[in-house]
Amino acid sequence: MASEPNTTRQRVRCVINGKEIDVWEGYRLWDAALDADARLWHWCGGMGQCTTCAVIPVSGVENLTPPTRLEKFSLKLWFAKPLAFIRQRWKGKPIRLACQSYVKGPVEVVGLFGETARQARARCGLTD
Repeated sequence: MASEPNTTRQRVRCVINGKEIDVWEGYRLWDAALDADARLWHWCGGMGQCTTCAVIPVSGVENLTPPTRLEKFSLKLWFAKPLAFIRQRWKGKPIRLACQSYVKGPVEVVGLFGETARQARARCGLTD
């Protein structure tokens, strides 16, 4: 009898804007942020359109699923929208959308918008 592969999911640690939470592998980063009350912005309700849930991975970027087509498209538009000059400071950084990213292992991210995110970026040494 062949042995069955281990299909049990593991719990992994997420740190979002300094708030820690353990979630199951495959959990959406955006939902983890809501559960942890990490104060990550989310205007469109997690549909990948508004880009307000944009985050910078501090560690564990390899533990997020690859960017979706929608995420890539939304981020391209994000840098082209009016007031995109404000966003230029993040160009070249590994920006991800929390609503489009799923956790595969331990990860730490900080948001780009809001006072909580600004403080978290400062603690991580990411300057505006």
